[in-house]
Amino acid sequence: MSNSVSFKAKAHLLKLLGDELIGDDRLAIFELVKNAYDADATRVDVTLDVESSSPKIIVRDFNGCGMSRATIIEKWMEIGTDSKRKNNRKRSPKYYRMPLGEKGIGRLAVHKLGTELTINTRADGYPECKIHIDWPSLINESNYIEETKVDIQELKKPEVFQDGETGTRIEINSLNNETWTRGDVRRLKRLLTSLVSPFSEVSDFAVNLSVPGREKDIEDVLDAEDILSRAIWRYDFFIDESSNFSYSYAFNPPSLFKELSSDLVSIENERLELIPPDKSEKASRVGEVKENLLLAKPDMEGIGPISGTFYFYLRDRKILNAQGAYQDVKKYLDEQTGVRVYRDGIRVFNYGEVGDDWLDLNTTRINTPGKKIANNMVIASLDMDLEKSFGLKEKTNREGFDENSAYKRFRWIILSALDKFYQLHFDHRESVRKYIDGETKTAKQDPDVRFTENIESIRGSLKKHGLEKEIGGKINQIESDYKQMRDVTLSSGIAGINLAVIFHEVERGVDELNAAIKRNDSHELLLGRSDHLSKLLEGFTPLLRRNEQKTFSIKALAKRVLDLSEHRFQHHKITASCPLLIDESPDFKVKGPFGLLQAALTNLVDNAIHWTTLKAEKDGDGYTPAIRLLTLTDWFKEGPALVVADNGPGFEISPDQAVLPFKSTRSAGMGLGLYYADKVMETIGGRLIVTTCEELDLPKAYSGAAIVMLFKGEER
Repeated sequence: MSNSVSFKAKAHLLKLLGDELIGDDRLAIFELVKNAYDADATRVDVTLDVESSSPKIIVRDFNGCGMSRATIIEKWMEIGTDSKRKNNRKRSPKYYRMPLGEKGIGRLAVHKLGTELTINTRADGYPECKIHIDWPSLINESNYIEETKVDIQELKKPEVFQDGETGTRIEINSLNNETWTRGDVRRLKRLLTSLVSPFSEVSDFAVNLSVPGREKDIEDVLDAEDILSRAIWRYDFFIDESSNFSYSYAFNPPSLFKELSSDLVSIENERLELIPPDKSEKASRVGEVKENLLLAKPDMEGIGPISGTFYFYLRDRKILNAQGAYQDVKKYLDEQTGVRVYRDGIRVFNYGEVGDDWLDLNTTRINTPGKKIANNMVIASLDMDLEKSFGLKEKTNREGFDENSAYKRFRWIILSALDKFYQLHFDHRESVRKYIDGETKTAKQDPDVRFTENIESIRGSLKKHGLEKEIGGKINQIESDYKQMRDVTLSSGIAGINLAVIFHEVERGVDELNAAIKRNDSHELLLGRSDHLSKLLEGFTPLLRRNEQKTFSIKALAKRVLDLSEHRFQHHKITASCPLLIDESPDFKVKGPFGLLQAALTNLVDNAIHWTTLKAEKDGDGYTPAIRLLTLTDWFKEGPALVVADNGPGFEISPDQAVLPFKSTRSAGMGLGLYYADKVMETIGGRLIVTTCEELDLPKAYSGAAIVMLFKGEER
């Protein structure tokens, strides 16, 4: 006798799959509209009638393929059907669409909406069919799913689809939720409007919403076109299946800001430098490219080509006023900002919904608020090919993708493409900031007074919200380090040092932390902001402290840094040389803080490692990365110099820009390494020079950047 038995499914499972699996009413309607898209419809009309004596929801498509009796039985009545999956996943015959549904349960979304369902549907060449289901009766009168019986009528005279029309009309009565607030209705309108990407040309599918008796609720919902023209930046990029990266960047300041000029940059077929990965992102890559700094073809497997369109805004009132319609624009940004995802022009819910910061833009902005963009400052879409993005699997509840390896790579790629925008927009953003500050310069409060007031306000807010124990210590440290930095820079103890930009970042960070506490932001965000501020100050306060001065040889400094970097040279297969260590380059003595100079030189070597490794990936086997540390004792009149030379790509920005804080073309770079080294050299009366190997007449093997640490007053 066989011990094998079959699973059985209770009839109640129908309710579980529909009512309890679909997130909310809006998403349930969204699913029904997506089914119409799969049916090759050109238009869908959604009617939300909750003001009449018999509230109902109607979803009707126009020119959809409809269903015959046989199709209803073989596909619609089969839960979890594979008619749109695996080998059956084919493009539609009329508009060549890839099916959005593949789970075979989207039709059960009606459970979320109401208990009575009426479907009228007609396929070409077949009579119109009608189905009426009373879900409670159907489920309660049956024990198991296979015992449920649905009556399918073939109508002799059509009720809905006249004169050969095809399509499907769904009417849901006895609604579970008859109380739709104005906000609910507006959110449904925005969701249905967002189903089709506003940035792509999809002319064969439209969704219309009508709310009888509630028309005023949605009459002032702005279209995207009304707002997009007011964006300060537009950034478009395209990554093909072979990982080639093209982008265009446009800066469009308000026309009233007459001193600021627009700008446009467009580049074709670059290699995208990836931001440093976390463990899960690194693990998502295949073996042969796991260590690559650049995006590679295997990274695109299961993702396919990606097209991004981003509109960025600054929410400063002066800027929005200069663009006109301040309240309307602000309101739209409050409701519609975010990064949405579309496949074949149709939206993947719930990316880009209010509060859905799936790229963690708000969190990453904590570290560099003046450089990064928050989620409520961007309106964007990512468009992909549904067939080629097969590695991105939608969750059964239709709320985003499964977080598998393809998704982790996809998200990492998008963040890396965004980092390119951050590099491009920094100077323009600073110009806007300076313009705004200049307008109100006479009215601005002294920064020391503002800083002190904000610190006291923060302490009061922490006490009020019971956060003194968690964040109070960080606030004390921030205040202490800030005051020490301010006192020392105002004294004459250190000649020439100017950390005004760092002070500005700290002051702005304190302002934003104060505002975040008052907004009652999450503990995680508050801790992140305070931790970043304290680390920023920790990194620079050594510059201002009385470091121990001692005399040492430059050879000892070079040897120490090279020894610490040896493992990295080996890992990246970099040829590192230092004629100083084998007495082929003259040594000299230096008096100064050994620790600070070691940190400065380490920063320079780290930059050389990064850029030569990057060039090795771009150029392939014909290139060997190389770094050389050498001395020049007679080249400069001021004194001897230690040079870090490489055969990398050189600088893309001017030398005076390279040493500015927060200015970097390195992916996810803070832009503080060269600034730090420059300030260290200033503290000992020397200077940092950014130049090229050619300018220093170095061997032709070194054709990239050359950074000079020039010393003064050393003992020869």
